[in-house]
Amino acid sequence: MASKLAVSPDAARQADWNADDQSLLVATLSATPAQRLAWLEEALRVAYASGALKWRKPDQDDEEGGS
Repeated sequence: MASKLAVSPDAARQADWNADDQSLLVATLSATPAQRLAWLEEALRVAYASGALKWRKPDQDDEEGGS
C-alpha cells in the first residue's frame, strides 16, 4: 500500500480558502453585466436596510450636473 503524505489542518484550511477564492473569481468573471447590476442593487438595499449607508439628499450641484 502506498503511504499518503500527512496534511496539516492548517494546510488543508489554506487549500480550502484558495479554492473558495478561485470559485468566487470564476463566478464573478462569468457574471453578465445585468447580473452584476442586480447584485449591486441588492447589496445597496442591504446596506441601507442595515444602516451601514444613510440616505442623503443630492447636492445642489448634483441636480444641475455641475461638478
